Amino acid sequence: MKWIDDHKIVMNSLSKNNIIINDKHYSELDDLGYTVLKTDESFWKKNNFDFDAIEKEYNYLCNLEGENGGWENREKGEKGEPNAQRISNVPNKSQIFLKLVMLPDLLLASNHVIKKPFKLSSMQLRNPIAFGNRQSLHIDFRPRQFKYFNYNQCSAFVYLDDANVSNGALHIHPRSHKILGEPSQEFIDSNKLKPTIIEAKKGNIVILNIYAWHYGGQNINGKRRRTIFINFRERSEIQQLNQKKFLNKKIIEEMSKNEKYFFAVREEDPTRSDFINKYRNNYLIKKYYKARDIIYHKYLQFL
Repeated sequence: MKWIDDHKIVMNSLSKNNIIINDKHYSELDDLGYTVLKTDESFWKKNNFDFDAIEKEYNYLCNLEGENGGWENREKGEKGEPNAQRISNVPNKSQIFLKLVMLPDLLLASNHVIKKPFKLSSMQLRNPIAFGNRQSLHIDFRPRQFKYFNYNQCSAFVYLDDANVSNGALHIHPRSHKILGEPSQEFIDSNKLKPTIIEAKKGNIVILNIYAWHYGGQNINGKRRRTIFINFRERSEIQQLNQKKFLNKKIIEEMSKNEKYFFAVREEDPTRSDFINKYRNNYLIKKYYKARDIIYHKYLQFL
């Protein structure tokens, strides 16, 4: 089918010259639900990124938007995350973040997890507050109901600071992506499960199958743990942030063919209504998606 052929063409066109993702990383994604890319200064330079410039732009946007940051992903009057500042729609605000979405290692990892044509869902900066509380245990999308459901979402976390248990590192329960349904603390307690604490270095990238049960830890020492969050979803799903709506038209016009594909801003990409995103917690919308997911994953995803 054309949509599958289009995806293969784009993926095959990616430069593989400077990638570091390998079979070990793919195996960890399959088995554990996450992997850590030990990307260092040399990696970023080879991929034509000035990591200092990324950090500078990150700090500028956080200072500029302050408490109002992340408004694009919230409804009017809705409060932001209590223990972290978020900045949304960052590819529209800085070219360096737009280019970061196209990093081949991220696209190859997402392709391995999702195994279907995919697109950018959203990109955010997350800046945890000093001494903030831990997040609740969660996954980042609707839970899988049956084993035949594919994994239709993958995220990358780019670290601008070292992360450890003292400043609230990411906690992940290995292999929990294989468990159906919502995360359950009762299940964790009864099976005596322990999370892995991801002690990443500045410049590293964590790739996460978002169905792995996870949470950001408590910030005990008050030190920074700045991250860039890049999320990809299967193309059949609605983007968390409607890129056609929020990207400046001039930016879209100047995008490369591959950029337009992954941001889903081509003329042939459907313009999605914001209605379902806005009312995603409505009882009827939840019922609709429960039925839709069963039909899609069982009968339609292979068409």
